Amino acid sequence: MNEKDRLEGFKALVKADQTEDYYFEETDGSHRLWAELSPEGKLGYISSAAAIYDVPFEQFASTARQAIGDTAEASLRLVLTSQRELHGLAELLPDDGRTESTPLVNRFREILREASDRASEAPGIESDYEMER
Repeated sequence: MNEKDRLEGFKALVKADQTEDYYFEETDGSHRLWAELSPEGKLGYISSAAAIYDVPFEQFASTARQAIGDTAEASLRLVLTSQRELHGLAELLPDDGRTESTPLVNRFREILREASDRASEAPGIESDYEMER
């Protein structure tokens, strides 16, 4: 998808979120209409759309400012929440014995790749594809 299509998709998704009459999950787990969401809730949905469509930071920031105005406090709250979630995920992983920091996404890729390799090498275990045939 080219950049123009990504930007259009991002804008359409954010606009749909702002105009549709459905409930969103708030950062505290409750459900609210867009107009009732906290700035952190709105920023979370806008940043998710930006990640889905891989838009440039400037477009994301501009859209966030238009939706909630001053984004500073909401941004800080989301950063803290995200770091807590990442820390929690990291604690679920086994100690890999490394002394250097490895990006969390790379650690998950390695673990999932190793699990996939073990599953494909295990005797007597057919893959989903083989079972469907």
